[in-house]
Amino acid sequence: MMPAPGTQEGCGEMILAVKGGDMDMNEQWAQRIQKSGADFVHFVDLSVLPVEMTGGYPCAVLFGKALSREYVHAMRAGQEPKTKEVINTERKMDALALKVAGWLEAEGHPSVGKLKTGQLPHKTVALRAGLGFIGKNNLLVTDRYGCALMLGKVLTMAPFDCTVREPREPQCGGCRVCVDACPTGALLGTSWHVATTREEIMTRKQCTLCLKCMVSCPYTVEATK
Repeated sequence: MMPAPGTQEGCGEMILAVKGGDMDMNEQWAQRIQKSGADFVHFVDLSVLPVEMTGGYPCAVLFGKALSREYVHAMRAGQEPKTKEVINTERKMDALALKVAGWLEAEGHPSVGKLKTGQLPHKTVALRAGLGFIGKNNLLVTDRYGCALMLGKVLTMAPFDCTVREPREPQCGGCRVCVDACPTGALLGTSWHVATTREEIMTRKQCTLCLKCMVSCPYTVEATK
């Protein structure tokens, strides 16, 4: 269920607007998407974002899947995981996005499950969903899953009941665990704000995608106990 306008939920983000729609429709689709492999579903109002990013679609169906505790523990211990869970989960969420878009299209709602690279990052939509904040590791950090999750999304014209929130301020404070865990010094220790660029947070060419910053984050450690 979506919270009422002006109320707070979870991390304490203030909802800016709620676009009218059919709450039963939200619930039905959330259940359908979760049965197809997602752990959570949010319906996000995109009207606050530039049309160049949204393509004119008013709503995003954002969903995601948490990585397993076993995988995170193995990575944190420096062990070789049994499976390539990050890549596999990312692919599953990408495939689910295409599937959900197809389902919506079949019901007469123009939708798209794949955008041009960089057009509208999942993190941007997640921030507007109130799902978490951007950490010093340039990853989405959530209270429930830490950084250990993969996201997917569909942009649609379907009349879902959508919410939008102010991006949550980073909660890292003076913590530098992820920065110190980076073996190549790719992370610069910069705290994110709306105008911050990726280049101010990290040196992309030095990142080896080792995921040490993801699994060492205190939020991830707490979420995967």
